[in-house]
Amino acid sequence: MADEELKFQRGDLASVMAAHSHVADWVRDFEKRYGTRPIYYGPLDRDAKKQRPLNLIYITKEPVFVHIYEPPSDEEGGGQVLWFGLEPQLNEEEENIRRDLVETLLQEAPSAPSFTTDSEFETILGQMIDRYTISEAEASIISRRRGRLWELVGLDDKRIVVSETQRQRLRYIIIRDLIRNGPLETLLSDEMLEDIHSVGLKHIHMDHKVFGMVTSNIRFREREILSRYLRAMSERIGRPVSDNKPIIDGALLDGSRINIIFSDDVSMLGPSFTIRKFAEETISVIQLIKWGTMSAQQAAYIWICLEYGMSVLVSGETASGKTTTLNAILPFIDHNVKIYSAEDTPEVKVRHKIWQRLVTRDSKNEDSRVEMFDLLKAALRSRPRYIIIGEIRGVEGATAFQAMQTGHPVIATFHASSIVKMIQRFTGDPINVPIRFFDNLNFAIFQEVVEAPGGGIARRITGIDEVIGYNKHSDGVLTRGMFEWDPVKDKHYFRGMFQSHLLENKIAAMAGFSNKRDIYDEMLRRAAAIERMADRDLTHYDDVFDLLNIYYNSGWEHFDSAVDSWVGINHK
Repeated sequence: MADEELKFQRGDLASVMAAHSHVADWVRDFEKRYGTRPIYYGPLDRDAKKQRPLNLIYITKEPVFVHIYEPPSDEEGGGQVLWFGLEPQLNEEEENIRRDLVETLLQEAPSAPSFTTDSEFETILGQMIDRYTISEAEASIISRRRGRLWELVGLDDKRIVVSETQRQRLRYIIIRDLIRNGPLETLLSDEMLEDIHSVGLKHIHMDHKVFGMVTSNIRFREREILSRYLRAMSERIGRPVSDNKPIIDGALLDGSRINIIFSDDVSMLGPSFTIRKFAEETISVIQLIKWGTMSAQQAAYIWICLEYGMSVLVSGETASGKTTTLNAILPFIDHNVKIYSAEDTPEVKVRHKIWQRLVTRDSKNEDSRVEMFDLLKAALRSRPRYIIIGEIRGVEGATAFQAMQTGHPVIATFHASSIVKMIQRFTGDPINVPIRFFDNLNFAIFQEVVEAPGGGIARRITGIDEVIGYNKHSDGVLTRGMFEWDPVKDKHYFRGMFQSHLLENKIAAMAGFSNKRDIYDEMLRRAAAIERMADRDLTHYDDVFDLLNIYYNSGWEHFDSAVDSWVGINHK
C-alpha cells in the first residue's frame, strides 16, 4: 500500500475532502442531490460487498478516487451499481491556462532532456510545468521588485501565475492527457476493474472484481471526439485503426489488452472498444494459491513437470485467467536455460536471464508482415529450452506441435473448456494437427471463471489432465485426470496418486529415482515448501522467482532453509 494511502483512515471522509477539493465538491453535490453522504472506505477489499447501503468512496491512485453507489430500487438508476470516477477538474480559467501552458511546453520540447520511458517523460514534464508556472506568493515578491505583475507573462518571462492547488490540478490533467490515458485514466487506475466496455456514446460499463457489472459516469459526448481518441490510442500502441482496417487488437502501456472496432458500418452504434485490464504487478503462483485459484499440490506438480521439460497448455474460456496463470508458473522453469516467447500482443513476462521476446508485426505490405508462424520458425532455429506462445488461435498450433515433436517443450494458452474440446479444436480446422501427434503434448491445465464463495467472481483451476498417448485401435487420445475441483467445498483434489503417467514413466527416471513411485514424495515435499511460502505471505512475484533461483543455482537444502528465513518484499 502506498504511503499516501495511509494518511486517510477508513471512515475519515472529512480528511479526504480537505486534501482533495474535487472529492469535496463531488460529495457536496451528491449529498444535495440524493440527501445521503458516502463513507470513506480506503483501499478497496472484497469485504466492501457487505456494505449496506452500498454508498462508499475508495482510493485508487491519488488523486483519483472512486464512488460506488447502489440507488434504492425506487430511485433513478435503481437496480444497478453506479461507478463514479473522481479526479481533479479544471474550471474555465484553468482550462485557458492549460492551453497556454501546453503550447509553451510544446515549443520548449525540442530543448528538453531526452527520455526512454514514460516514467522519465512524466518526471521531465512535471519539472517543465513547475518551471513555467509560478506561485502567487513568488509572483507578488517579483512584482514588487519589478513594479509590474504583467511582466511575468511577457515575452521575457513565460511563467504563468497559479496557486499551488491550481498547479497540482494542471500537472495532473496535462500529464494525464499527454502521457497517460486521457479521459479513461480514472478507469485504468482502478485495479478492481477487469473488463471495460464502451459502445458508441453510451456510458461505459465495467466488470468489477467486487461488485460485478457496474455503470460508470464516463462517456464520450461526440462521435468525432471518440473517433479522434481511438485513432490516437491505436497509433500510440503501434496498430493504427482506420475505415480500411476497422478492427485491431493491441496492448496498452500497462499490458492491458484493447480491442477497437472503429468503423460505423461495422459497429452500428458507433466506434467501440473493450479493454481487458491486467494487474500492474505480475501475479505470483503463491498469490494464486492464497486466492484459491490453485492448490499447493497443483503448483508442486506443475513445478516438477516444467523443471523436466514437459509441454503444457493453459486452457479455458475468455477472461478465465489463462495468461495470469501462465505468467505465474514460468518461474518453475530452470533459471539457467534459454526461453523464447512469441505473441501477437506482448503479455508474457519472463524474468529468466536468457529470454528472447518476439512479437508479430502487421503491415499492408505482405513482405513486411511478420506472423506467428514466422516467429515460431525463427524460435526453432535458435534451439531454446522452452517456447512460450501467448495464445494459439490458428495454424501456428500445428507448428507448436511440430516443435514439441522435435524436442522443444512448449507452453501456451488456448481457448477450450475441457480436454475433449481441446482435442477436437486442435484436430479440426483451421489448426489440423493429426490426432496421432497429440501425445507430444504432456498435460493441460483447465481454468474457469466461477462465483466466489463470498460473492463476486473468482478463477479456479478446475482440472489438470495428462495426455498419455494415441490409441490406434480407437483412433483417439488417451488422457487421465490428475486434479479436479469440487465447486461445493471449493477444494482441489489430487486424483493422480500412483496413477500419473508423466511422473512415473517420464519424469522419475530423469530425476534419478530408482523407484519411480518415490516421485510422489518429491511432489509432496515441494507442496509442503510452497504451503510454507503461502503461510508466510511470500506472495510477491519477485520473492517467488528469487527463492526458486536459489533452488536452481544452490540446490534444495539452501532453498528449503531460505523459505523459512526469507524477508520478502511485503515484509520489509
